[in-house]
Amino acid sequence: MTSLTLTSAAVADHSGTHIEDLNKDDFILLEDGKEQKIAIFESIKKTTGSLPNRPAQANEFSNVRAEGASLTQLTIIVLDLINTPVQDQIHARDELLKFLGESTNVGRPISLFTISRTGVRLIHHFSDDPKTLIAALNQVNRSQPPVSEEPSWALLPDNKDKLSTILRPMGEFQIDAEQAALSLERRTVITMTLQAMQQIAAAFAGFPGRKNLVWASAGFPFSINETTMALKEGGPGLDSPANLAPLYERTWNALSQAQISVYPVDVRGTVILDGPSPVRTKKSLPDPLTHGQWLQAGAIGTFEAFARATAGRAFYNSNDLKGALQQAVDDSASYYSLGYYLNRTDKKSGWHKLGVKVKRDGAQVLTRTGFFLAESTVQPEHDANEEMQIARESPLDYTAIPITAKWDQVQAASEGKKKVVFVLTMPPNFADIDEGDRNHFLLEFWASARTSTGTSAADLEQTMEGHFKTETLDRFRHKGTDYRGALIVSPGDYSVRFVVRDRISGRIGSLTAPLRVAP
Repeated sequence: MTSLTLTSAAVADHSGTHIEDLNKDDFILLEDGKEQKIAIFESIKKTTGSLPNRPAQANEFSNVRAEGASLTQLTIIVLDLINTPVQDQIHARDELLKFLGESTNVGRPISLFTISRTGVRLIHHFSDDPKTLIAALNQVNRSQPPVSEEPSWALLPDNKDKLSTILRPMGEFQIDAEQAALSLERRTVITMTLQAMQQIAAAFAGFPGRKNLVWASAGFPFSINETTMALKEGGPGLDSPANLAPLYERTWNALSQAQISVYPVDVRGTVILDGPSPVRTKKSLPDPLTHGQWLQAGAIGTFEAFARATAGRAFYNSNDLKGALQQAVDDSASYYSLGYYLNRTDKKSGWHKLGVKVKRDGAQVLTRTGFFLAESTVQPEHDANEEMQIARESPLDYTAIPITAKWDQVQAASEGKKKVVFVLTMPPNFADIDEGDRNHFLLEFWASARTSTGTSAADLEQTMEGHFKTETLDRFRHKGTDYRGALIVSPGDYSVRFVVRDRISGRIGSLTAPLRVAP
């Protein structure tokens, strides 16, 4: 079984100037060190300017952007409040305001998000008007401080007197309980961080081309093995449990499929660490590093690994946050898109290396360094259910499957309620078909109406599975597909969430539409 694998390559000379005159024969594409045949090649020059909106028809809602969106230079900025101390949150917002106020960024569409203890939040969709973005950013409230990584056991009495001997076991029990609580909170923070990344990737999966994601944070809440890119197990002050590995790998795949390059920016600026630690800790730390230095090295290593793997750059130990943001925006101005067909036969699961070389002296290439390959092309039921639940509850519209929703008609129902009929329209060939299994398809449709207080008023869920006949498959390939459904609700105002998923490819489309039902 083969699948198309895409990667972007931003190529510059020694001065940092983009090289824009290369062709397909100038590139060598490698997977695990072996040269691959380049099946797709495109030189892309992004433009500034407004992101076009799809003209809306009456009573119609869509997660689709108009033609021309692929030509626009897109930058996504995330202010990570869940992993950043309050004082650094203030500094990060001030630097973002300076960056947005620069005249050079007028006409460049930028979208703003935050991630906090309440989840991911869209602050403002793409806008090329700095004043609008600045006004939205000024509405962002500070979040609670992140999980503390300080070794609290350092305060245990260490004297040899009788009182210290009695108090130390009591203190150790209390600290063990405290560390268990912190470990649980840390797992929650890791989960929320990965889910936020996954949702943002899904929200932009339908936008063609490379997107730059600036992740302004004091650090990721996990550490990774820079060779295998797997989550590291435990470690001083860090807890990356194995049961989060499936979510972690799904997040990586979502970033890759959406062609998102991550630019981690350490909002702490220049970090000044204390000298050798005078406190005693339970476990010895790598000599001669102090606890703070160990954590800082881990944070930088994770930033670097994440950036390299997604064709981004990491910025740290610098007070020029504005300059880092500018570099991320400039990188997406010009690049090359390359693709090859991955043959899964006899391929081991896990991390596989990607590489791009250019036959031009002095050329510097910025490209992602690999991808995760799952053990099976079929997503496990538990993972699929969890992913669908996240999509249902997300405040973001997923765009991997374009959807247009339309309220069709309202009919009388029992007990004074109304039957509201809707139509979801998807474009030709929106889902994968397993031709090796008699044109097998497997689709899921879900709709839920909620009141202004969030109370569920009506739900619809349907799975459609079968095998297309030849003539039906031809219509599916070349014509749009309509799905008709209905919700039975009382008169009133509702917010309706629609989700469509192709179980074979894992792609998801979603949108939220308002509904007013008259008595």
